[in-house]
Amino acid sequence: MSGKDKLFDKAKVAVRSTFDDEELDMELNDLIIAARDDLRVFGLVEKAKLSDTVDSSLITQAILLYVKANWGYDNPDAQRFGELYQQLKDKLSFSTQYFTGGDYEI
Repeated sequence: MSGKDKLFDKAKVAVRSTFDDEELDMELNDLIIAARDDLRVFGLVEKAKLSDTVDSSLITQAILLYVKANWGYDNPDAQRFGELYQQLKDKLSFSTQYFTGGDYEI
């Protein structure tokens, strides 16, 4: 698969995957892109959408939590990871370092 996000290998380890399947690789990569889009829509770090920029550790962690929350059908920890993702996203939104929405600073 070409065009992998730079976090692909980290995400593959985060979901404890050992698969070698191009379609599953694409699904995992799509989740990373969806996480970046969600952060961008929420007003967090416009460049989080761009896979060629350098992410902070907190943005990377948020993306990996999103992926872990949404990976697979029988994931018993999905809700917990989803809540952790939402909590981190909420915390990031209070920081002027990460929040880029509007003409004001929080």
